[in-house]
Amino acid sequence: MTRTHAFASVAMLALVGSAASAAINPWDFNVFSRSTIGTAGSPYGSDYQGAAGSVGNAFFNGFSLRDIASSSPSLAQSFYGGGTFTLGGAVTNGGIEVAGNVTLNSASIAGTITSGGSLFGSGGGTVNGHVTLAGGNLAGPTLTLNGGLTTGAAFVPTVDVGGVSSFLLAQSNAAAALADNNTLVNINFGGEYLVNLNPGVNVVSIAASALGAANNYGFTVNGAGAPGATLIINVVGGGAATLDSTTWTYSNGASSLRTLLNYNGATSLALSGGNKVNFLAPNAAMHYSSGVVEGNLYAGSLTGSGQVNWIGGFEGTIPSPSAFIALGGGLVLAGRRRR
Repeated sequence: MTRTHAFASVAMLALVGSAASAAINPWDFNVFSRSTIGTAGSPYGSDYQGAAGSVGNAFFNGFSLRDIASSSPSLAQSFYGGGTFTLGGAVTNGGIEVAGNVTLNSASIAGTITSGGSLFGSGGGTVNGHVTLAGGNLAGPTLTLNGGLTTGAAFVPTVDVGGVSSFLLAQSNAAAALADNNTLVNINFGGEYLVNLNPGVNVVSIAASALGAANNYGFTVNGAGAPGATLIINVVGGGAATLDSTTWTYSNGASSLRTLLNYNGATSLALSGGNKVNFLAPNAAMHYSSGVVEGNLYAGSLTGSGQVNWIGGFEGTIPSPSAFIALGGGLVLAGRRRR
């Protein structure tokens, strides 16, 4: 079975580091923060089933990463970071590539470590892959290194996390600039919404206050007569936003893989409960307190302990606003096919 990611090849090439041998797809990140994940005093908990990344420091405890080996297929490593990486828990499938120091506290990594800093650790731990450090192994015998050790090596990242960050912001900005060409129908007074998709790219808007209302029952996305259609839901309103559990029902060929919830204007987002949709909130300090997101989660910064499940990378199309106007929303970008 083939799937097309609506993602321009020029963007893929731009995100390849100098040591990479193949392009990566930014939508293959299950979770990505444009700054930090967790804090030193409050590390992120729970788990991400796919690969993750952050431009800044990342702190995890009681955590597991990439529980599904087949997730995030274009990403060789399970975590890519531009800062330090601190882990209490496990990287279940694959290794890590970070620019700063790595600290493992009673942690295990089922893959390699490539770091622009040094390796620290306490409480035991295991690395089942080669460790390559610009600095040195300062953890000593508290960690078991089963794949060998290289120190004093120049750090050459294979993925430009700053480029991924810029790509996600540009995609959010482009989506937010699109004019609505479909309608969210409020099908009862309790706040349940229906959208009947048309072929191509469908754009609707909803106020952040309406989306976050406690009496919001959810969304039904009907894809009858619109195979492969994309749905972009632009959440209107800057400042603080909230969202609790929301039921997402996809019928007649509609898919969460092609549905994007775009919080372009939010500066903070308090998220909890369950949602089956892709979140793009590039400017928001997101606190995901608890629950399960079935989809990808992209934020300005991220704290909390909510779980993020991998169901596949976003496969929808986000055209530029000018092309969208010129072609009436029917633009399909050249994509990369994969099995």
